[in-house]
Amino acid sequence: MFQERLYPGRVVGTELRNPDFAALARACGAHGETVEQTEEFLPALERALAQTHAAVIDLRVEAEAITTVETITQIRAAAVAAAAQRA
Repeated sequence: MFQERLYPGRVVGTELRNPDFAALARACGAHGETVEQTEEFLPALERALAQTHAAVIDLRVEAEAITTVETITQIRAAAVAAAAQRA
């Protein structure tokens, strides 16, 4: 997000490959599950809260959705516009 704000379109070294956090949780003895659709969240949360031990819910979201209110595309466009105004 910060590279896009400072260097729009020239982001390097930030592509992440996340592990399967739900599988990692299960491997450590915790409850773990993955949620990919909004409607899956509440049932997953209820199952997690019902546990007597640790629980992890791995929420999968699009990489474009960098924050809850902005996308990478919006951040990049704002940075390009700001740079054009400075020029």
